[in-house]
Amino acid sequence: MSELGDVLVVTVRKSFWASSEAEQWPRRLYARVYRGHSSALMNAVPVFVRALLSIWLRPPRIVLLGSVERTVPWFIRARRFGLLRKARLVVTNQLNLMPAELEYVDRVIVYASAQATKLGEKGVFLPLPADGDFEEARRAAEPGDYAFAGGGAGRDFVTLVDAVRGAPVRVEIAMFAPEIPGPVPANVRTSGPMPLQNFLARMAGANIVVIPLSDAASPHGQTTLVQALALGKPIVATRSLGVVDYVENRREGLLVDARDPIALRDAVLRLFGDEDLRMTCAAHAAKRGASLSYCAHASSLAQICRALCGD
Repeated sequence: MSELGDVLVVTVRKSFWASSEAEQWPRRLYARVYRGHSSALMNAVPVFVRALLSIWLRPPRIVLLGSVERTVPWFIRARRFGLLRKARLVVTNQLNLMPAELEYVDRVIVYASAQATKLGEKGVFLPLPADGDFEEARRAAEPGDYAFAGGGAGRDFVTLVDAVRGAPVRVEIAMFAPEIPGPVPANVRTSGPMPLQNFLARMAGANIVVIPLSDAASPHGQTTLVQALALGKPIVATRSLGVVDYVENRREGLLVDARDPIALRDAVLRLFGDEDLRMTCAAHAAKRGASLSYCAHASSLAQICRALCGD
């Protein structure tokens, strides 16, 4: 049996774990969503119990937890009490584990290098793969002379609106968060949550993508960021912990400080007004986006698993 056959993956069937690239992990145990969000108790408890049964019937060498955040502390306690047999434990994107919890975790996969450094030898930085059908997004796009911004967690759309108020550019904002307080200028159009492919089509039609974040320490914005890179879009983004691994200033786009509407306005206008810079950033963005594939993610993740199996 190959090393990956000795890995039990416990996850929700979505994004990377719903792709053909994930099939190289033959032992995949998917959480069933009976009602509501996948993290609801009625969904989390059954997959945890099923995983424990699988571990005892056929002990793996590694238990790899994907998008089953609610169960992570349960698996940690299970390992503490010997219920994972001799299996090692790998968790994904867990940023707030206590030292007592980290003791029972072998690797924490994170999507920012600064987070990996903070976790020491147990932290592993893997670039987040871009999720979506980008060819379909390009086909469905209606190209227009506008900037696109979207998402929810950690976004600072208030500063973006202030930055472009009265500017000679059109901005479309697809929000997954509460509405922007106060009047929105005529050159800004807002919309609420929408299906992923609609979101990507709006992004694909834009000249640039803006990712304004509320804090330099923010880990948010990466999903939208890597999608924009996969579409080859020049970026204007807040210089933050979650962004700097993916965008270099004046390469894939322009970086600005958090909550600085003047700098944000200057960056947006500069990319709109300098076609050579915009095209150069677009080319670098497309190159960077090509490296953020499911295939690349699978290769790096498999390497981590094989290294742990070999220890």
